[in-house]
Amino acid sequence: MPATVADAAQRPYPCEHGCFERLTLDERAQGIDALYRFDDAMRGWGFEVIWDLAAPYLWRVQQHATDARWVAVRDDACIYSRLVGFCMHELVHALIGDASAPNYGVPVGLPYGVPASVPVGGEEAYLAPFNAMEARAWTGGPIIARSIFGIEWEVLPARDVGTYGFVGGNALVEVPDGYRAVSHVDRQHHAQRYYAKARAIEDEARAWWSAAPIDEMKARVDEAAARGRASRKAQFPSAKTVAAIKPSMPGRNDLCLCGSGQKWKKCHGA
Repeated sequence: MPATVADAAQRPYPCEHGCFERLTLDERAQGIDALYRFDDAMRGWGFEVIWDLAAPYLWRVQQHATDARWVAVRDDACIYSRLVGFCMHELVHALIGDASAPNYGVPVGLPYGVPASVPVGGEEAYLAPFNAMEARAWTGGPIIARSIFGIEWEVLPARDVGTYGFVGGNALVEVPDGYRAVSHVDRQHHAQRYYAKARAIEDEARAWWSAAPIDEMKARVDEAAARGRASRKAQFPSAKTVAAIKPSMPGRNDLCLCGSGQKWKKCHGA
């Protein structure tokens, strides 16, 4: 059975950012409340959020489920910086994409492939608007955290740069049926080129956020969260009670903190 937001929040692990120690109880409670509201909003839009420490694996599974209305949001141990940041990133995708469609209207074979119907040579133009959407989500997470949820501490997305499809490199990955793999620039083999391209579109995204309709976005989140809250299967424990739970190491059969999807005893706990 997939983990819920209450499962994740009530089983905190030590994290590299020392969130439990550096944030006050009230700040941590604010973070838990943001996770609750995110979960409610996504449910209000018809999505199920899965909070397992296996998001990278589940993302690959989702690529082969074209009509999936679920999203996995957790891939390491940190709750108050990484997980909140991850959820803010995902919330931006829902706000600037199409929340009525699976994967917010983004074809699941992106960003390293394109639908087979895209003409050869048209890959870069096809991917451009989706790269822009990812850049806005990557840069907008902290903005949404502060503007909608009142979070003032640093929240971080899942990694140090957005996930983009840049045509022109020699990297290839497997793509779902109905898609064509694109030779692309990736972070591993073309780090300098990748980061230069990424930072350029992220600068454009920051400029976009300077005029973004934040009040309208907040109203949409509040409306969706109200619908989602009414459909909860069970009430969540109070945010302050959960925020007071001290982190502890995983049990032998818990998922590993690294997000590999393996049990702790077979991965970093071995």
